[in-house]
Amino acid sequence: MKSKFIFVIVAITLNGCAGTMSGMLRDSGERVVISYEQGMSHDDLVVVMPDGEKFTGKAVMAGNSSSIGWGTSGNSSAFGVIQTYTGNMWAVLFGDRNNTMQCKLQYADSSGYTSSGGVGLCETSDGRLVDVLW
Repeated sequence: MKSKFIFVIVAITLNGCAGTMSGMLRDSGERVVISYEQGMSHDDLVVVMPDGEKFTGKAVMAGNSSSIGWGTSGNSSAFGVIQTYTGNMWAVLFGDRNNTMQCKLQYADSSGYTSSGGVGLCETSDGRLVDVLW
């Protein structure tokens, strides 16, 4: 029974979070529905435009860097790799009507936790702009 409980906790943790973002077409003010599912290495996005066109794709982190660090604490010292994240995410989505969408998203949490919120801008291949807030 205990091992089954641990498995459920691990499965929930690895699944990530799901939620929605608010989008608005810049030229008309119409609402755009954006759903996300956060994963370990990327977010899956689904965008539904007011006319019903549906875009699906992935957002990945951009602008992260690694450095090597050496530090001491008390009587011990440690050597390690330090990851620095910007919170910048880039997304490419494919539409069901032969259009594409590119998004630049700035996550509020620089480590990329989608549920912490953020802002962004998406542009379709036919020129529609979507402002994004979550």
